[in-house]
Amino acid sequence: MKKYIFMLLFLPALLLLTACSTTVSSLESVGLDGLSGKEILTGVANGTIEIDGFGLSVYDDELIVIIDDERISVDMPNDEFYVSIAPYTDLTHDCTFHSATGCSGELKSQTFFVEYIDTDGNVIISENIDTMANGFFDLWLPRNVEGTMTITQGEFVATKTLTTYAGDPTCETTMQLQ
Repeated sequence: MKKYIFMLLFLPALLLLTACSTTVSSLESVGLDGLSGKEILTGVANGTIEIDGFGLSVYDDELIVIIDDERISVDMPNDEFYVSIAPYTDLTHDCTFHSATGCSGELKSQTFFVEYIDTDGNVIISENIDTMANGFFDLWLPRNVEGTMTITQGEFVATKTLTTYAGDPTCETTMQLQ
């Protein structure tokens, strides 16, 4: 009888430890073990992390790392909101939550002047930003803010209200330069 009680108590603990070590091993196998969601996304964006053997889906509160059939949740910052933006002139796609390893925008490796001003008039961003090879640029904005995003390239401009509240999109593909 003691043997069965021991097994009932020991088996769940063993399964829990195995599951935890599998997640660590999986993240370690693709070089992401110990990294935060922001560190992973920043590394992918600047090229210090090579996308090999994994996918990334970005939500406002978590980054999902996909390795084979496994989905591993990595926390995102509590005070910053990630949004990836693909301005376009002719071609776009519907997107709500960014696939940092799959989404592709039209205007690749191009420079834009980007401004984000909150409803109180605070300038959050005002600088030239280059789209990456996938046609997107990534921003880390303050959480729980509403503001106006303006993207300019030459005489072409796109403007939109963007918010950074819980559940808001992390992928913006509707800003057509006109």
